[in-house]
Amino acid sequence: MTRNLGSFVFGLTFGALCGVILALLLTPQSGEETRDLLGKKTEDLRRGAEDAVGRAREGTAGLVERGRHMAEEAQSRIHSRHEAEPEAAAEEPETVQPQV
Repeated sequence: MTRNLGSFVFGLTFGALCGVILALLLTPQSGEETRDLLGKKTEDLRRGAEDAVGRAREGTAGLVERGRHMAEEAQSRIHSRHEAEPEAAAEEPETVQPQV
């Protein structure tokens, strides 16, 4: 998922950059107006990239936290089973099924 998001952000950035370049080449504005427009578009592009990176970080943090929680639950189940039935737990390893 992270790879797909990275590819999407790259494509979005590349497309926006191509659009800005074409707009600059085809515009009948003066140099000062063009520089102002370029500054605004660059700032918009930067904000969009920051938002995309922020969303990716939030999603990744959620996945990491969920994985950590699942590992703690599995460890707790293994310990409680081992304490309740030490001989049975030693003979038969427990298979942990992830909860979806």
